[in-house]
Amino acid sequence: MRVVEVADEAALESFVRLGYETHGGMAVPLSERTVRAWHRGRHPHPHPVQLLLAFDGDRPVGRAITHRDDRLDARLGGRAQVFGALEAAGPQVVHALLDTIEATGVAAGADELFGPAQLLPNQSGGVITAGFEERGFLDAPWNPPWLPEALEERGMRRWYEADTWIVDVVDEDGPSDDELDAVGIRIDEVSRLGLGRGLRALLPMLNDSFAQLPYYTPFTRAELRVQTRGFGLLHEPGLFLIARDEEDHPVAFVVAVLDASPVLQRSGGRIRPQDAWSVLARRHELRGDAVLVIQGARPDAQGKGIVTLLSRRLHANLAARGCRTLRSTPVGRQNPGSARQFSRFGGRPLHSTAYYRKPLAPPA
Repeated sequence: MRVVEVADEAALESFVRLGYETHGGMAVPLSERTVRAWHRGRHPHPHPVQLLLAFDGDRPVGRAITHRDDRLDARLGGRAQVFGALEAAGPQVVHALLDTIEATGVAAGADELFGPAQLLPNQSGGVITAGFEERGFLDAPWNPPWLPEALEERGMRRWYEADTWIVDVVDEDGPSDDELDAVGIRIDEVSRLGLGRGLRALLPMLNDSFAQLPYYTPFTRAELRVQTRGFGLLHEPGLFLIARDEEDHPVAFVVAVLDASPVLQRSGGRIRPQDAWSVLARRHELRGDAVLVIQGARPDAQGKGIVTLLSRRLHANLAARGCRTLRSTPVGRQNPGSARQFSRFGGRPLHSTAYYRKPLAPPA
């Protein structure tokens, strides 16, 4: 087993291909465009991203990225070597990749190993620790059952455990005008033409809403732009909702999209022009499933039931479009208020997830 840095187009192609050949269609591959941006340094992350390939003889059998971020270090209280985009044919491949990543971290003065994250935990990442029989979906992880065991064999420990959720869409009327008036809000349903304005309103709300979470590093405008690239293809009217107060200030939000997992799996993460056209032409086939990407409220708007009202409007809008199932990206167990937005609609946890941390010893 040997591990090398991706240095040419052939190796980059192998890196991309491993993202959709390893796990038999259960995982959703990363966008090839994102991977190529990491390799070329054309991304807003402030530090370089190193792409690694593991070979068994001449056959590529695993991959990972590794990098650093001062902002995450400030939240974790140390200097972390981060890994992510982890795909491997078996535990021995994971060990080979992490041997290299740990050595890189020690040489760089890191005092812990953290991951997986692509590129930061506020963007995507984590390991599923239960629910392996359930497929992954857009912006949510999937991995085989042996991966948590392999990480824990190395002395890594779970951190910030969470759950993805699934709920059958509730076909009922959304909140009444009287209910909205009682908490002093109106609901703005962001249209396709208004996406730019909606995302500009989302950025400060998003950063305010999640600032207290232990992993959260605020999005910059450039990072949010990259994170929401392709959003227009999956946007449906009524799925991106912003609550505005009586002075028209945005105070809470719910962002859901069509679940494009089947398209990404068929294309291997390569969204070429013909794939984009396929999404537009066959949107009706994707409308059965949606993904709640994120929801939240500014601190001074929390505890007032505003997100619940948004969720009720979201369910009404999903039902009107023929959607049957809503899945949610991971919700931390330290955040029971968000989890109640699913349990009150009859939802259930789908996958258990966690990040992993391990102290790194300084060189002798």
